[in-house]
Amino acid sequence: MSPLPWLFALAACVSLDGRMLAPILPALAAAFGAPSGAVGLAMTAYTAAYGVCQLVYGPLSDRYGRVRVLRVTAVLFALGTALSSLASSLGGFIAARLLTGVFASATIPTTFAYLGDTVRYERRQAVIGRFGAVISGGEALAAALAGTVTHFVSWRVLFAAYAVLTAALGAALLRVREAPPAARAAEPPGYAAILADPRARRFYALVFAEGFLVWGGSTYFGVLASQRYGFNDLQIGLLLACYGVGRVGGALWVGRLAPALGERTLAAWGGWIEGGAFALLLPGLPWPAFAVSLGAIGLGLAWLHSTLQTRGTEIAPAARGQAFALFALGYFVGGAAGTAVFGRLVDAGALQLVLAACAVGLAALGQVVARRS
Repeated sequence: MSPLPWLFALAACVSLDGRMLAPILPALAAAFGAPSGAVGLAMTAYTAAYGVCQLVYGPLSDRYGRVRVLRVTAVLFALGTALSSLASSLGGFIAARLLTGVFASATIPTTFAYLGDTVRYERRQAVIGRFGAVISGGEALAAALAGTVTHFVSWRVLFAAYAVLTAALGAALLRVREAPPAARAAEPPGYAAILADPRARRFYALVFAEGFLVWGGSTYFGVLASQRYGFNDLQIGLLLACYGVGRVGGALWVGRLAPALGERTLAAWGGWIEGGAFALLLPGLPWPAFAVSLGAIGLGLAWLHSTLQTRGTEIAPAARGQAFALFALGYFVGGAAGTAVFGRLVDAGALQLVLAACAVGLAALGQVVARRS
């Protein structure tokens, strides 16, 4: 049996964990008696830890193996999720999410490095497209599952049950074999050597910008739906699932469209679609239009992001673990910064400004990525 299903399943769970906070943000704000922007700091802590800790796991996976790192961090990730369910204060919850982000950070970029080690480049974008569909499926399930469980039971039960699931997957990784040692350099170059390349620095700056706009803007979709339509947790979760469904559809198309259209066209179209969909959120249209906009944002992101991901596997082939660690660092630290900055604007009543900034920024970003080889 191929090892990819086990690796993909763990990645889906991590993506679910990273996105299930948005639909339950209003419930958490009520539980802790805090404003939405303050609770959003839990996402800031998670994404910052997720990005920074890539600097640890990149070298570890280059030296000791991708699968070995994934086995250990999966179990510790489950521990952090369990602690999230037990938090008695907002500070404790933020600390638990930070801890979870520390160990969640190993999964997706290390799996990308594994794909770079084991899948030929001519097939890689198709496999990355399927991997992206799995991750996006986790995100789609996150919104619906989190909203449903929180509405009918409790957000604490949500995190506790999820901890059990991820611990079981960590145990299942004992069945997965390590990538051949020949696929990794015996003495991979360090981060300084990778960043000495101006092309790499420009690439990671684009990744940071994408994370800032996408994560920063999408974190407050639930708040927008609550304010605009008066939706409850269940309704918010089902509505935000449209974002993940759009990403699944877009990711499944990548393998077919990339050979015909090319990476640059996909990036350009992805940026236009994302920017246009964010702009459609501005007028306060009925909720079905909101749902369509979220799906379009997810689709556009799949096209733009997969282009960056595929290029990221070839930034430093001799040290893919470290190169993709820098990718995740840029993306998730960008996301943490975007969540924090936009959170201040949301609390100041400037949510419309956030949407406008994301609309213009993502449309422009897609064109910049398309113009760079």
